[in-house]
Amino acid sequence: MYASLNDKELWIKVVEGDKDALSFIYTQHFPALFNYGMKIHPDETIVKDCIHDLFVTLWFSRERLSITDTIRFYLLASLKRNIIRSLKPLYVPSMFDHSMDKADFSTNPEQIIMGRESEWEQQQKLVKVINQLPRRQQEVLHLRYFQGLDTKEAAALMSLSVNATYVLLSQALRFLKKHSDKLVTLFLLWPF
Repeated sequence: MYASLNDKELWIKVVEGDKDALSFIYTQHFPALFNYGMKIHPDETIVKDCIHDLFVTLWFSRERLSITDTIRFYLLASLKRNIIRSLKPLYVPSMFDHSMDKADFSTNPEQIIMGRESEWEQQQKLVKVINQLPRRQQEVLHLRYFQGLDTKEAAALMSLSVNATYVLLSQALRFLKKHSDKLVTLFLLWPF
């Protein structure tokens, strides 16, 4: 029933008090939220707690929620804020400088497991090339191509201007192209 609804209709159901709609959203978005949360902070318990808190807050404040056309963007942005808020104040300024340096925004375990061995090898080459990118370029690629956000949403989530996001994305794609035309083709055609 809920799978046929668009994001706005589904969100309205939650605002109106439909617990099953919220449960459907949770089921649909938990894997992406957990994956993104683990990129922000490596503690699985904190990430799961923040996801849980996010949905509890959604439920109890549902009557005050504004209508959204993009549930995934709303959830990712809220989760990022929850994780940052849950960390010690002294840790927040250095969080992206240290813990995200080696963050891997390029892997999706389901995609690596799927497919033939040659596709897996190509994906591993892509991962190696993406891991050579600066962390912010990795993050913009992850948000844009793996989470399916548009550039404006990625910009808002990263606290950047849309133009700066386009520049980061362009630099990342230029780097990929420079290092392998096949990898850029694979990356752009990869099922997201």
